[in-house]
Amino acid sequence: MWVLFISEKMVIGVGYDSNPMVFAADDTGIWSFIRYIGEKKAASSGSSYSSQFSEAFGKFYGQSKSATANDASESSKSRGGVHDNCINSILPLNKAGSLKVMRFSTSGLDGKIAIWNLENMEEELGQQY
Repeated sequence: MWVLFISEKMVIGVGYDSNPMVFAADDTGIWSFIRYIGEKKAASSGSSYSSQFSEAFGKFYGQSKSATANDASESSKSRGGVHDNCINSILPLNKAGSLKVMRFSTSGLDGKIAIWNLENMEEELGQQY
């Protein structure tokens, strides 16, 4: 497992899951899980019939192809996201002369490299950021 300190009270952890995880410390120093980064949002209730059908078919097709997959990896994939496998590297991408981490990159065993922009997530991450 790898972690990247975003601030004194916030880290992003990667490793056994296919999505980066945000952890934050409270005022007493207790660390707790906040949320996954890169999770696909739930579809709105106004979705059309065709998109619901294609989503259901995609789930059925995915289950039939990976019937031997264990529950842990299946629950991770059901959240969606950039990576299809565990993440094995996380690196900060700072602007020259800046100490604040605003972007970071991850790479996974699936061969994908992702760049994450924290500026778009400040409201979701809370005051620790």
